[in-house]
Amino acid sequence: MLQKMKSLGIVSAWLLGMSLMVVAQDHSQHQGQGKGKMGGGMMGGGNQQDMQTIHALFAENKKITRTIKNIDKGVETLTESDDPKVQAMIKEHVAAMYKRLANKQPIRMWDPLFAALFKHADKIKMEMTTTAKGIKVVETSDDPYVVKLIQSHAEGVSEFVKEGMSSMHKEHPLPDANPEPKKFLGKGDGVTTCPVTGEPVDKNISAEINGKTVYFCCASCRDAVKKNPELYLKDN
Repeated sequence: MLQKMKSLGIVSAWLLGMSLMVVAQDHSQHQGQGKGKMGGGMMGGGNQQDMQTIHALFAENKKITRTIKNIDKGVETLTESDDPKVQAMIKEHVAAMYKRLANKQPIRMWDPLFAALFKHADKIKMEMTTTAKGIKVVETSDDPYVVKLIQSHAEGVSEFVKEGMSSMHKEHPLPDANPEPKKFLGKGDGVTTCPVTGEPVDKNISAEINGKTVYFCCASCRDAVKKNPELYLKDN
């Protein structure tokens, strides 16, 4: 049971950040605005209490403080408030967002960044720490492109906290698309022939790479392989 509660808490932490960005969208639906744009990804199935909490939370956005820090494989965020009522509203809204995720009701699907995040949600790892005034969340991924999504999302959430309703209709562009895999360029075995040129090696020019001694025909080839060994050397 403890492990289950911990898992729910981690997911809820991620949704805390997600929920702040969707608040404006639901406000527009409630007011009957933006029908064309919003029709492609509205929060269907929400009840009146959910809507009231959303509106109240967004109205109190000035009482929310948020910092973000990009780390090696993701981002570290800290979202807090001095107002106990705002903290309670955040918790209520997070619970509603968790239910929506469990029921496979995606949000803000007209926003390219949100659509991509939901698509790659299974590649995101999250750790949550409750602070005296809010929540600290560390989101990471082993996928370099998902790392960019996580970091872009964190910036977008902070923008909403700072600017409020003025940015409610803004779409968040995707970071650079997945680069195509680089083609293997190796031409030699690094023992008798240079990995870069395929020419006979000079035994006086070598480097320790991935636990092996690799030989080259010249220093320039050695430097090229040291910089991108995966392009010239096979694992076995």
